[in-house]
Amino acid sequence: MPDTEIDMYVVFATCEQQPLITADDQVLADALGEMGIEVRALPWTEIDPFAVIDAPPVLLRSTWDYHRKPALFRSWLDAFASSGRPMWNPAAVARANVDKIYLKTLEAAGIAIPKTRWIDRVDNATVASIMRDEDWNRAVLKPRIAATAYGTFLIDGDPSLDEDSFAPARASGALIQEVIPEVIERGEISLVYFEGRFSHAVVKRAKTGEFRVQKDFGGVVTAISPSSATTSCADRVVATVPPGSLYARVDLVDTDRGPLLMEFELIEPELYFLYVPEAAGRLAGLIAARLA
Repeated sequence: MPDTEIDMYVVFATCEQQPLITADDQVLADALGEMGIEVRALPWTEIDPFAVIDAPPVLLRSTWDYHRKPALFRSWLDAFASSGRPMWNPAAVARANVDKIYLKTLEAAGIAIPKTRWIDRVDNATVASIMRDEDWNRAVLKPRIAATAYGTFLIDGDPSLDEDSFAPARASGALIQEVIPEVIERGEISLVYFEGRFSHAVVKRAKTGEFRVQKDFGGVVTAISPSSATTSCADRVVATVPPGSLYARVDLVDTDRGPLLMEFELIEPELYFLYVPEAAGRLAGLIAARLA
């Protein structure tokens, strides 16, 4: 820590269930501390958007329960947009990223995504009908508003989900996607960007017998150098973000038909500082420049 008195602060927005700074974000907090910037963690539900007098900027970091109360979260973001209190990423950018319908917009802009069907009526009969129409033996059902594979199911054969399983998808609407075998064979690549520039990448591989690559489900993460084709695709995705965004994470799968976009994370993505710790210094430097 520097000898000078700390007079710059940022707030890491977390959530009620996990109010402390995550292990991954602690690497960033330490890098900020080395620059004389103090980090305070608060659940997003405790952060007042209208506390604008000498209030530090808010960095969206681990608001991991937003998908369980999306109306409240959107209202909170709207209040930030109205108040003028700094938020990174900007409130309007985060709000547009809440609903996975953004994938439809990106597909219309020429970004390749897995074959996807969007549905409002979510039940076994509807899922079965779509799988017959698409000639899919397997498919993935996801809520439009979700995080960390919440409410996500692999449909293998005839769908037979119960009412509780359908609840998340019914609350927000859903999407059904083709199964991409390369997710299991090659893993999912996450490319991290700071202020629109590529910083680093990791590959996430699912454990044996699992289709979800997240660490919560036993996935393994490794730092990598992505291919030029993968980076080029991610560059195009990031170019769609309005100016002012601090970070972005693009989740892609390299397939035989080219890279496919799985998710575009602008709200609370893990940025993998535990795997690429030097990247924390880069982001900390950008935050320091904004505070200055």
